[in-house]
Amino acid sequence: RQLDLRYEARAALRGGELRMVYQPIYNLRLGTCVGAEALIRWTRRDGSELRPDLFLPIAEEAGFMHEITAFAIKSVCIDMGEALRANPNFHVSVNLSAQDLLNGSLVALLQSMLARADIEAKSIWLEITERALVTPEQSRDTLTALRDAGHHIAIDDFGTGYSSLQYLQTLPIDALKIDKSFVDTVGMQTANASVIHHIIELGNALKLILVAEGIEHRHQVDYLKSRGVPCGQGYFFSKPLEPADLLLLLHAAPN
Repeated sequence: RQLDLRYEARAALRGGELRMVYQPIYNLRLGTCVGAEALIRWTRRDGSELRPDLFLPIAEEAGFMHEITAFAIKSVCIDMGEALRANPNFHVSVNLSAQDLLNGSLVALLQSMLARADIEAKSIWLEITERALVTPEQSRDTLTALRDAGHHIAIDDFGTGYSSLQYLQTLPIDALKIDKSFVDTVGMQTANASVIHHIIELGNALKLILVAEGIEHRHQVDYLKSRGVPCGQGYFFSKPLEPADLLLLLHAAPN
């Protein structure tokens, strides 16, 4: 089955079956859309959808994850170029894999694509999971070069992996994304309900931008605002949108 998916995924990449959708990121205090996370989707020719958590690990294992990342960056430039050029305070986040961090051509690829699209590096945030930092020393040079080029670097799904405090202090990181599993505990009497409080304190101590993921309820928004978390995303605000729908949302927003 995995072998079949490996060939299918390559064919999908080259056959136009992959596309990007965008989940809006909101300023929690103002209630305005300040960015979006680019998420990949695979719709097969028979109309069925295959989840990213099924096919992306296979692509990484097969060694062509960098091709999918290049596709994602190119798609963002095409889909969101207008919005990014018109609004310098708006950003789109693109997810990187462990393979990407060891790819010596990533920085040049980004610079080339963004230059052709006339998009500033600060408009493209780059997200990495803690699990992608299994070799943080090897990743440091790539992350430093990306940050020096003007990109914001965010740790995604924070708290679910195994990065140490030392890496948070020494790697060039600008933001922490608080995983949905911790946002879900807000207002709950569970054993790990206090973890989100400590993550927020840690992020503030390190002067990192905090973005809460998976927000679904008003009481979660109220809690996060009261703790000074500036940004969040989730179904409370919006599901992931097709490019045209996100552009409509941005055009409809008050200036």
